[in-house]
Parts: sequence; structure tokens; C-alpha cells
Amino acid sequence: MTDLFTTITTNDALRAEIQAISQRGRNARLIRSRIVITLCVIALAIAVIPLAALSWEIIVKGLPVIKASFFTQLPLTPNLVNPNMTGGVSNAIVGSLVLVLYSSILSVPVGVLTGIYTAENENRTASLIRLMAQTMAGAPSILMGLFAFALICQQLGFGYSALAGSFALAVLMVPVIVVATEIAVRNVPQTLREAGLALGAKPHKVSMKIVLPTALSGIVTGCILAISRAVGEAAPVLFTIGGATLLNWKPTDPVSALPISIYIDAKSQWPSLRAMVFGIALVLLFVVFIASFTARFLVGRQQRKS
Repeated sequence: MTDLFTTITTNDALRAEIQAISQRGRNARLIRSRIVITLCVIALAIAVIPLAALSWEIIVKGLPVIKASFFTQLPLTPNLVNPNMTGGVSNAIVGSLVLVLYSSILSVPVGVLTGIYTAENENRTASLIRLMAQTMAGAPSILMGLFAFALICQQLGFGYSALAGSFALAVLMVPVIVVATEIAVRNVPQTLREAGLALGAKPHKVSMKIVLPTALSGIVTGCILAISRAVGEAAPVLFTIGGATLLNWKPTDPVSALPISIYIDAKSQWPSLRAMVFGIALVLLFVVFIASFTARFLVGRQQRKS
């Protein structure tokens, strides 16, 4: 009986000691967890607060500039008689749309087909293309502008034109589309490919008729992200489009763009033109927000389907 009582007492002591050790370990984990969470919140605040402050500054100073004439009139030069005569940025809006349209025509087919090739093949050529795309995706955008200026403007003799700016933006967009397309195609279940091949379809037919429609949401998302990046780039078009003050849409004519208008107006001596910068920035912010929201929506829908 005494041995039984001693055993029970020993077990209780061991249990209490184990619980104490477990509690100390739990407390230490809670402390570490709270420290990490606090650091994450601080890092989030450091990232979000400047972005929120910048967005608020653009909205507050940009909204008074946004009027009907802002979208419909050509830019005007203020004078001493009328220092607030700024006109609008219709030429830059049309120019940006033209650049996005032409660059998409040049980049989307090339990027999508290249992405499908790199996703469906594991040979040396595909590996080299994949490496080049990943390298170019992180390259400074001004290099694309210098390349387009040297090739299109000088060597081919087109001069400052929408074609040169579109080529520069297309070179910038292609790596993004290639990487996004490859990821989207690789996320397609292998069973779908095997089912198509088992039915006797050729590999290229399986890719075009089964894999590509399944990965379409991811591919479209990559294209939208590439366009949203290109529409706000000033460096690639700074050397190529000429910054025309008229409404032009032909590929061989000089055009303007919203980032170039920001660059030109920010250097002006007239306060009214410098105020226009915030209106243009607000338009760009809205365009990028809509593009990013659309991309997120497509990604979420694709994930729900899968």
C-alpha cells in the first residue's frame, strides 16, 4: 500500500514537472510569436503608411484638377494674361491608349506562345528562353527605351513615333507575359494532358485545345499586369515617342503619353501646369488600380474553379 502511494505521489510530481516545463515552453513560444507578429505589423505599417500618404496626397491635389476639359482638350500654355490656361491631356490619354494597343498587339502573341513553349518543353532551348525572360523581367526599363531608340528610331529610320514607343513597351511586356503564361500552363493538372493524349490528340492540339483554355485566366492576368506596368512607364517612351501636343494615332507619327506629360509639366515654371501633374497621376493611379483589381479577381476565380 505504501509502495502504491509512493508511486502515485511520484507520478503526480512527474506530471506536475512536465506541465511546468510545457507551460514554460508554451510561454516562450507565445512571447516569440507576439514579437514576430509585432515586427510584422511594424513592417506592414512602414510599407502601407507612405503608400497611403502618397495616395491621399495625389487624390486631394488631383481631384480639383479633374474636369471635363481635362479629358477633352489639348494642352495649352499659360501666359501672363491667363496663368491658369492649362487645357487638358487628351493627347496624352489617346497616346497612352495607342501605345498600349500597339504594344499589346506586338507582345501578347509572342509572350503567350513563348510561355507555352517553355512550359511544355524541358530542353536546352526552353531553359535558355526561360533564363532570358527572367533576366529581362528584372532589367531596368530605360534599357528598353535605349534599345528601341537605337533600332527603330535610328537604324530603321522611323524617328520619334508610336511604333518606336510601342516596341519599347512590348520588349518590356514580353518577359512578364512569358513568366505568367508559363506559371499558368504549369498549374494545369497533368491528368488533363494525359486524357487528351489518351484520346489520340496530338501534343500541340492538346496544348491549344485543352491546356490553353484551362490556363486562360492566368494568362489574361499576366497580360493585364504587363499592361498595367507598361502604361505607367516613362523611361522606355522618353526617348522614342516625341511627346507630341496633337492628337495622333498613326504608328509612324509622334505621340504623347501620360507619364511624359507628368515629366513635362513637373518641370514647368507655371504653378497651374505643375498642379496638372497630380491630376495625371490620379488618372494613372486609377488605371493601375483597376488593372490590379481585375487581375486579382481573375486569379481568385481561377483558384475557386481549381
